Amino acid sequence: MLTVLSGTLALAATQAWAATATERSLYQQRGAYKTALGHLRAGRSNSFRKAKAQLVDYTLYPYLEYHELQSRLSSAKPEEIVNFRAVHPDLPVARNLYWGWLKRLGQRRDWRRFLDHYETTNDTTLRCYRMRALYGTGRRAEAFTDVGELWMVDTSLPKVCDPLFEVWINAGNLTDSMVWKRLELTLAANQRQLARYLQRFFKRKYKPWAQSLYNVHVNPALIARTNRYATDNELSRTVIGHGLRRLATKDPIAADNAWQKYRESHGFSEAERLALDQTILIARANLGTFPVDRPAVTGAGLAQGMAQAAVARRNWPEAYYWIGQLPEDDLSSNRWQYWFARALATTHPGSERANLAYRALAEKRNYYGFLAAERIGRQARLNHSQHTPNLVQVNQLRRIPAVNRAVELYAVGDLVNARREWNRLIPEMDPANQTHAAYLALQMGWTSQGIRIANEAQLFDNLDLRFPLVYQEVFSRTSAITTVPHSFLIAIARQESAFDARARSSANARGLMQLLPSTAAMVARRSSLRTPSATDLYNPAVNVEISGHYLARLMTRYGNRRPLVAAAYNAGQRRVDQWIKDASGTPIDVWIETIPFQETRNYVKNVLAFAQVYGQLLGSPLPMLQVHEATVP
Repeated sequence: MLTVLSGTLALAATQAWAATATERSLYQQRGAYKTALGHLRAGRSNSFRKAKAQLVDYTLYPYLEYHELQSRLSSAKPEEIVNFRAVHPDLPVARNLYWGWLKRLGQRRDWRRFLDHYETTNDTTLRCYRMRALYGTGRRAEAFTDVGELWMVDTSLPKVCDPLFEVWINAGNLTDSMVWKRLELTLAANQRQLARYLQRFFKRKYKPWAQSLYNVHVNPALIARTNRYATDNELSRTVIGHGLRRLATKDPIAADNAWQKYRESHGFSEAERLALDQTILIARANLGTFPVDRPAVTGAGLAQGMAQAAVARRNWPEAYYWIGQLPEDDLSSNRWQYWFARALATTHPGSERANLAYRALAEKRNYYGFLAAERIGRQARLNHSQHTPNLVQVNQLRRIPAVNRAVELYAVGDLVNARREWNRLIPEMDPANQTHAAYLALQMGWTSQGIRIANEAQLFDNLDLRFPLVYQEVFSRTSAITTVPHSFLIAIARQESAFDARARSSANARGLMQLLPSTAAMVARRSSLRTPSATDLYNPAVNVEISGHYLARLMTRYGNRRPLVAAAYNAGQRRVDQWIKDASGTPIDVWIETIPFQETRNYVKNVLAFAQVYGQLLGSPLPMLQVHEATVP
C-alpha cells in the first residue's frame, strides 16, 4: 500500500508540474516574490514597490503588504495597521502585526493610542503595558486591579512590567504573605534565581523563614537538624514540609527520622500529617522497604507512588496490590494494565487473568501493546486502516485560500508562516478534509507537516500518513555501512524530526537526526569522514550517515542494546552510564520505566515502538526486545 501510494503521489506531482502557461507563471511569481522580499530587506524601497506592483494577483501578495508594514512598524499610521487586520482577518500574521504594533506604542508610552486599540490578551507584555497605560492616564485604581494576579507567578516577568510593579509596591500593595506565596510557587518550579531575588521583599517575621525555606530547598539535609526549626508556627511548618519532601528523594531514612520528631513537636494539621506520612512511605518504598501493615489509600498519589516503587524494585506482590488500588481511570491505562499483568503473571504463574490482560493489550499499536504481544508470543498488531487518497479531492483543497497560501509559503521557503496557516486551518476542517490536508502535505514533500496534521486530526490508524517511508535509499545505505538496523535508524529520525530535513532545535541540533555540529564533527573525525559544515547537516545523506556512525559506536558501547542506545542518543552517555551503574540484571522494561528523565523515558518508548512499526512496514521485523536486550548488562 505504501509503495503504491508513493507512486501515485509521485505521478500526481509529475502531472501537476506539466509545462502549462499557468504553472510557468506560478513558478515565475514565486521567484518574483522572493526577489521583492530581497529588495525590501536590503532597503531598496523603490525596487520593492515596483516588484510588489507586479504581484497583485499572486496568492502571497498580502504577505508582501505584511512584510512592508512590519519593516516600518514604528512609523506606520494606526489606520494602516487596523485596515490590514480588517482586510485580512484570516491571515495569522495579521494578529502578530497588530500585537507587535501595540508593543511599539507601549515602548513609546503612547498610552492613549495604546488604550484606544488594546484588546484582551494573555500576552504578559501587553497586559503590563495596559496597566502602565491606565496608570499613565490617571486611572490609577483601575491600573492596580490585576497587578497582584499578574505578579503571582513562578517565573520572571518581562522587564517592561518593572515600572508598574515598582509604583504598585511603593503604594503599599505588596504584603509579606503575597511574597511568601510567590516564593513557594517559585521553589516548587525550582526557579532558584527568582527565589533569591524575592528575598529582598521580606520584612519582619517572614524574612528569616523565607531564607530558611530557600536554604532547605538548596540543601535539604539541613531539615534533619531538628533543633534549628524548633519554633512551631505556620511558616516553620511550611519550611519543614518543603525540606522533608526534598530530603525524602535523597535520603528517605533521614527524612523519616526527622519527620517522626517533627510530627510530635509541631502542630501539623491532619491533612498535612497524612500528606507527609505518604511522602515518607513512598520514599521508603523507593529504597525497597514496604510497610507490613498497608495503610488505607487516600487519593491516587499514594497508590501510584507505591506502585511505581514496587515496579522499580521488582517487588511483584507489592506491585500487584498497589496497582490494584489505583483509581479505575489509571488502572485502565495501557501502562498500568501492562504492569498489572506483569505482577499478576509473576505472583500467580499461569494466571488466566494476566493472560487476558496481555491479550487485550496485544491488540493495540503502542509500546505496551508491543511488549504484551511479545510476552504471549504474538506478532505485534499494526492495525493499519487502509486508505486510498482521492487525489482530485486532495488537490481541490488548494482552492481554499489558507491552504493555497500554506502551499505557496512552503514553496518560497517561509516554513514558519506556512505552519501558522496550517495550524489555524486544521482545527476548523472536517475529518475528510483533514485527511486530504495531510496527504497534500506529503504530496508537497513536507513529510513532517503531514505527520503533524495526521496526529492533530487523530488519524492514528492511517500509517501511510503517520509512518511514511521516506529517504529510504539513505537509510538503507547507512544501515548497510554501519550495521545499525534500518528500522532503528528510521525510528530515531521519526522521533527526532518527523523527517524534517531542515529542522533546527533551540539547542542548535540540525537535520533529520538532530545532530549538534560539535557532535557531527567529532563523529566524522573518528569515522574518517569529511568534517561537515553546519549547513551540510541539513543534507539527509550527510546527516543520516554521520548519525549512523554515532549510533554504531553507541551500539558497540552498550552491547547492541537499542534501549540503552536510544537513551544515550537523547540524554548523553554520561547519564546513561550512571543510570545503569547499579542496575545490572534489571529487566529492561523495568529499567526504561524508571529512567529519571521523563523526556528520555518517553523517547525510548517511542523509538522502540516506531522501530517495531517500521520493521514490519519494511518487511524486516525485529522482536520488540531481542534476547540480549532483555536485561541491563
